[in-house]
Order: sequence, then C-alpha cells, then structure tokens
Amino acid sequence: MNGSSFSSPAASVPAPTRANLSPAPKPSVLTAMSFGKVTALLATALLFTGCQSEDGPYPSRELKLIVQASPGGLSDSVSRIMASLSEADLGVPIVCENKPGASGALAFSYVTRRLPDGYTIGHAPVEIAMVRSLGYADVGPEDMDLICLVQKSPPVLVVRSDAPWKSFDEFLSAARERPGGFIMANSGTGSIWHFNTLLMEKYADFRVTHVPYSGSSGSLASLLGGHVDAVISGAAEAVANVQAGRLRPLIVLAENRSQLYPDVPTTHELGYPFGAPAWGGFFGPKGIPQDVMTQLQNAFRKAYDSPEWIKLCKERGMEPVFLNSEEFREFALEQAKFFSKEIPELLTMSR
Repeated sequence: MNGSSFSSPAASVPAPTRANLSPAPKPSVLTAMSFGKVTALLATALLFTGCQSEDGPYPSRELKLIVQASPGGLSDSVSRIMASLSEADLGVPIVCENKPGASGALAFSYVTRRLPDGYTIGHAPVEIAMVRSLGYADVGPEDMDLICLVQKSPPVLVVRSDAPWKSFDEFLSAARERPGGFIMANSGTGSIWHFNTLLMEKYADFRVTHVPYSGSSGSLASLLGGHVDAVISGAAEAVANVQAGRLRPLIVLAENRSQLYPDVPTTHELGYPFGAPAWGGFFGPKGIPQDVMTQLQNAFRKAYDSPEWIKLCKERGMEPVFLNSEEFREFALEQAKFFSKEIPELLTMSR
C-alpha cells in the first residue's frame, strides 16, 4: 500500500487564522440599554393589566363568607340570609363556606390570614370573644376588622316533649338526684351554648355530662333522637321543633322573656342571675381599606333595614341590633374581657 493514500486527520483541518480566533463582537451599549428598557416596559404593562383585572373597582368578583358552624344552625342561617340580602347592593355574589371546628377558632384563624382586600370575610359570633380564653387560638376581636353587628339571640333549655320534666324546677330536682347522670349536648366545647350550660351548673348548683357537637343542628338532632337528655341552644334554633310539638322549652336564660316563648319563664325570674346571649355580625382580616369597609358596612346596613330581615328576626326570636364598625369593636372587646374572667373559673369547677 502506498502510504501517501492515507492523509493525516490533522492535515484536513484548516490552520487557524486571526479572524476565527477573534471573539464574537459584543452588543453595543445602546443595544443592551434598549433591550433592558423594552423588558421593563413589557413587565410594567403586564403588571398594570393584571392589577386592573384583579383590583378593579371593588367589588369586581364574588365574595367568600366563612361560617364557623355547620349548616342549619343560627350562625349559618344569619350568614346566608344576610349574604343574600346584601348581594344586590354590592352587585356580586356572596358565597358562604362552612368551616366548623374548635368553637369557631379554625374559621377565625383562616379569615384573619387572608389578604385584607374585602373578598374574604367571616361571620363574627360571640365566640370571637371567647376562643383566646379557651386556649383554642391566639385570635380575638383586636386581630380583626369588625364590620358590623346585626343580631342577638337568647339561649333556651329544651327537652323532648315526652320527657317527664314539665318545668325547670322538676328538671333541676331530677338532675341533682343524679350528679353527672344527665347528658346534655351542646354546639361544641367552648361554644356559647356550652358556656351557658356551665353557667347553669354553677348558679343552679348541679352537674351534668357534656357531649359536644359541631353546631346546634347536631346537638338538637341528638336530643330528638333520644341520645341525650337536654340541650341549651338559641331560642331561634329550637323554635321549629317546639312549634311542631317535638321539643318542650323549660326556661329562657335571660332577663326578659322571649317573644318566641312568651309563656316560658326566664332564669332571672326564678332567681338565677345567669344567661349569656349569642350575637352575630361580620368581620374581615385586619387592614381592609376604609372605602371597602364602608361599602361592606353600608351593604349589610341596607340588608339589616330590609323588611325581610326584620320579619326573619321576629320569626326566629332574634333581637335585631345594629352596631357599626367602631361600636362593634368596643362591644366585642368588652365581651372578651368578660369571658377572660369567667371562662377559666367555669372550666375548673369541681365535678
């Protein structure tokens, strides 16, 4: 073989020249600056467009209303009815979402962690003034923007209509004969109706066994099913079953008689100075812009003034009470102070 027929690989590669060893030309300073300006302008345009769709005139999309109790109870009814009545003024839907648990602490904590843009608000029951003293969550009225209060509701003690006790005195005598033997359901450990049951134990000097549910609808269903002996619930929550003849009211835990139960005596009439009403309003995360707060408060005020709301309060035994944002805040802080004193004592009662 002739060695000249095989060429070296290196021989086929062209020798490097000055031209192909030179680095690629850098973009001019003007080109780099122009690119940066275009990028910034595009980013600004996109940001502006996004803000317009999300942060247009309030409200531009549906609101979410978080309810701390299960469907069917007083809190749920108040929230859904007020939401329905307020939608026309706001011009957008208000969607209720139930988040029961820990006497409302789960719902309160959830709402206070949302953006304070007015699109997530919550139902504000009396428990907003209680959960910190109960140790369920480090949240209270001072951590919220309180929008308004719309109602109060007295508690009532009810038993099945076929129960042997026809009066509170008969119920009390039987309960004292069986310390801890009576079973009473409530709307959740630490709830306002549980608190009233503890007040009854303290001031009437007897003890029961407590069974918690995630709302009054559950506790009343348990009573109707014969699983417990008695329930303290809102006057409005029990009225349908009382009117249907399935439940018997024994006493209203208040100073004045309820318009729903005009023939039923109150604790104060019988010499027992106890009873803490439930109340309800609305709140949002702290830091909601003032113009948004004003729109929400005005919408709820118009709903409160409607014939539909006044009629509902009368039918359900609720006392219509409207407090604006500042008035509600002052009231809620006073309630929190009251519960911070009473709750530790009630929870440590001897049994």
